[in-house]
Amino acid sequence: MTLHPVLLDEMLTDEVRAAGHRLGARFESIELDGSDIYVRIGQTNIGGATLRFAGRGYDAEPFKVAVVTENGEIAPQERWPTGLFHSLHPILNRGFICIRGTFEYHCHPSHLGDPWSAYRLTLRLPQLLRHILKKVGK
Repeated sequence: MTLHPVLLDEMLTDEVRAAGHRLGARFESIELDGSDIYVRIGQTNIGGATLRFAGRGYDAEPFKVAVVTENGEIAPQERWPTGLFHSLHPILNRGFICIRGTFEYHCHPSHLGDPWSAYRLTLRLPQLLRHILKKVGK
């Protein structure tokens, strides 16, 4: 089940606003583009990096999160800051961040017993972003 597009836009706008308010000093910028949220996390061990939180199905399902290139494609492993690239996802067959609250985590075969519905009301964008920033030393 997905939200009406107007409600989804309002929800994502609120998530971006809350993340910017709470964590804005820890990253360069945050931008909502349709149902995708782009966070430029600034300098890391590999230079600048951008995270995409794909929220088309939010919040019925968690954000799909990845490090992306300038054209929005999922970056190859060597372009992921240290601490974020877990491995290739066995179902999605692409790199992923193994963090509770991401789509990739909750659809991983070893985490199927840890459903998104248990965290949906408490694990929002600011908490997820804080965890990711901590992993890259920000």
